[in-house]
Amino acid sequence: MKKLSLVIAITASGLMAGCVSKTAYESNPVQIKTPKGTVTCQLYTRDRVQWDESIAVPAGMTKAEGDAYCIQEGHRQYRGAHDSVRTVPSS
Repeated sequence: MKKLSLVIAITASGLMAGCVSKTAYESNPVQIKTPKGTVTCQLYTRDRVQWDESIAVPAGMTKAEGDAYCIQEGHRQYRGAHDSVRTVPSS
C-alpha cells in the first residue's frame, strides 16, 4: 500500500510540474546588440534566468549562442536589481 501511495504521489507531482506555464513569467522581448548583430531575447522573471532564451538571432549565429547572450542579459538584470537593494545597518 505504501508503494502505491508513493507511485501516485510521484505521478501527481510530475503531472503538476508539467502544468507550469512559462508565459505567466514572460517580460517584453529585449534586444541585445552583439558583435554578430542584434539578438532578440525572451526574458522571464529575474529569478528565472535559466528559462531566458533567444527568439531571434542574426544570420551566422546559432540558437545556442543567442541563448547564451540572453542568459547573460538575464544575469545582468538580476544583479542590477539585487545590487540596488540596500540594507539598514543595525544600531
